[in-house]
Amino acid sequence: MNKIGLFIAVCTYLATIQHGFTQDQHLSSAKGETTLGLGIGLPYGALGARLGVNIMDELNLFGGVGYQISGVGYNVGILKDFPSSRQTQFYLTGMYGTNAAIKVDGASEYDKVYTGATFGAGIKVNSRKTEGNYWDFGLLAPLRSSEFKDDEDTVKNDPRISDFTGASPVLIVVGYNFNL
Repeated sequence: MNKIGLFIAVCTYLATIQHGFTQDQHLSSAKGETTLGLGIGLPYGALGARLGVNIMDELNLFGGVGYQISGVGYNVGILKDFPSSRQTQFYLTGMYGTNAAIKVDGASEYDKVYTGATFGAGIKVNSRKTEGNYWDFGLLAPLRSSEFKDDEDTVKNDPRISDFTGASPVLIVVGYNFNL
């Protein structure tokens, strides 16, 4: 199965997860609610904003755009959160868009952004003061393209470049989302 097929299969699975028990629902998880978030991480385009709408209870469709070190970063995806009577909620997410970038000072021919699928998990910390607002903390595992891996190897093997940090296999997400 190719990466886009895997992405679609995982997103479909996330959309159909059901629970056999009742718990309290937070406004941030209710169908029809819309949020605007600011943060760092792929759902926010690297450093930017994310707009999300709950298309059904506990299922959010989102798009994010922001500054990526080599240009504009974007992602679209889904977030499946799990009901909880506590202020925190666990979530799973899948998205497609910018998930890697290369930037080399003095060798701009290598500067480029790359796209692919990314999957992850995290927690939403719902606000006690403003119902519907929440903090977003997560970890993501990007599925990087072979083009990115080839370009990264080329940069590492370029004798002109002495200090290059490769891409991390796990990325963080931190953001604050406002209920609109």
